Amino acid sequence: MSLPPKLESVISQIEKDFEIKDDFLIKATDFFLEQMDVGLATPEQTREKMPMIPTYVVKRPTGTEKGLYLAADLGGTNFRVCSIQLNGDHTFELQQDKYRIPDEVMKAPKSSDLFGYLAKKVETFLLDHHPETCTAKNAAPLKLGFTFSFPVNQTALGHGTLIRWTKGFDIPDAVDRDVVNLFQANLTILEVNVQVVALTNDTVSALVARAYTNDPKKTNANTIIGCIFGTGTNGAYFETLDKIPKLKNAPEGAEGMVINTEWGSFDNSLKILPSTEYDDSVDAETPNPGYHLFEKRISGRFLGEILRVALIDLFKKGLIFQELFKERGGSLPHRIDQPWLLDAEVLSYIELDDSTDLNMSGLILQNVLRLPTTRDERYVIQRITRAISARAAKLSAVPLAAVAHRVKDQYKDDDRDFEIACDGSLIEFYPNFRKRVTEYIEYINPLKGTNKKVILKVEKSSSSLGSVVVTALH
Repeated sequence: MSLPPKLESVISQIEKDFEIKDDFLIKATDFFLEQMDVGLATPEQTREKMPMIPTYVVKRPTGTEKGLYLAADLGGTNFRVCSIQLNGDHTFELQQDKYRIPDEVMKAPKSSDLFGYLAKKVETFLLDHHPETCTAKNAAPLKLGFTFSFPVNQTALGHGTLIRWTKGFDIPDAVDRDVVNLFQANLTILEVNVQVVALTNDTVSALVARAYTNDPKKTNANTIIGCIFGTGTNGAYFETLDKIPKLKNAPEGAEGMVINTEWGSFDNSLKILPSTEYDDSVDAETPNPGYHLFEKRISGRFLGEILRVALIDLFKKGLIFQELFKERGGSLPHRIDQPWLLDAEVLSYIELDDSTDLNMSGLILQNVLRLPTTRDERYVIQRITRAISARAAKLSAVPLAAVAHRVKDQYKDDDRDFEIACDGSLIEFYPNFRKRVTEYIEYINPLKGTNKKVILKVEKSSSSLGSVVVTALH
């Protein structure tokens, strides 16, 4: 399908701007490893450094843990409450409810607006599923693991202060405060008999959850990384204590600790990360400009917005939507001007579309943006979509390969493969995303010199199970 020469020239340049050469992957992986060391050595968290946060999770699950526990998971626009029975044989039974966080709560003036809302939903869950716990007098409190997927400075297993909000949340009153104390205080106000025992994030939970359900004797693989590629992106892994010089108060007897990398903040200084004018525009729209620049190039929340900003730019240059603009008397449908309306699910349909004249993409754009498109415009949109997603997949391979290489010596006497536990809509549902990431990891070859391979394993709903397993372990 050919485009008018001027439009073809511009689109080809956009594709070139988003393209990442294979040799960049090696260079970026080496730089990522350097930045891990910097973060593990530096107690102060600054914009320029990857946080590499000690989580105080010092035990690895065996799959034999037992008991009934609660989990609460705040990872984005939804809040999930679960009860989980660990059966002690790598299996579990789960009940869960999900609640959407209202926009006014995500950007509330007071922290109590959010944490009061969360506590009320825990109370509602218990009334619906475990009413006996609400009436039993003098009963021991139910232990709860709290998955809180935002940057925190964790000072103990059950304590951590919020560093900054991400993912569209903006409640200044909560920054620099202990999120466990805030949650527990609001549970206490409602007289809910629950004790918040452990604070984890979604990546720590993904790691621990899969380590519980994985039986290495059957899978011939050790779970080495927990990662998220969804609304945001992050990863966690088990580090030996001698490699964490900034840790001054390690629990007695511990040999290692799970590290929450917060790799969304990798290379905020843009020393190596590729950047386009569209990345800069999207970053400027966010509540935290200059932060999480790696995440803003690869996670689901941002891919659609990069596309939307690119389309607006092409329109302003007089290259697309011109006939529509005239037909509407000098305006475009207002939805195309709304930030964050395009999500990765829409891009996934456009990416795969092979219908005649890309008519399926046309229907989707009409439905989501109320945006009529021509055949050429749909072709432009698909090419930009594919350029954005290809870059995201390549960049996503970098931290996974780097961590796999870093922990290689921990398993030098074990011939099992390396398994990466993945959660998130992007890695699970986006067309060929997991396949491409795997191929790029193979190109980087982080386990060179061994016969092992890296396997990406999708671990659904891992955040709740993981926080429960951490609670049971400690």
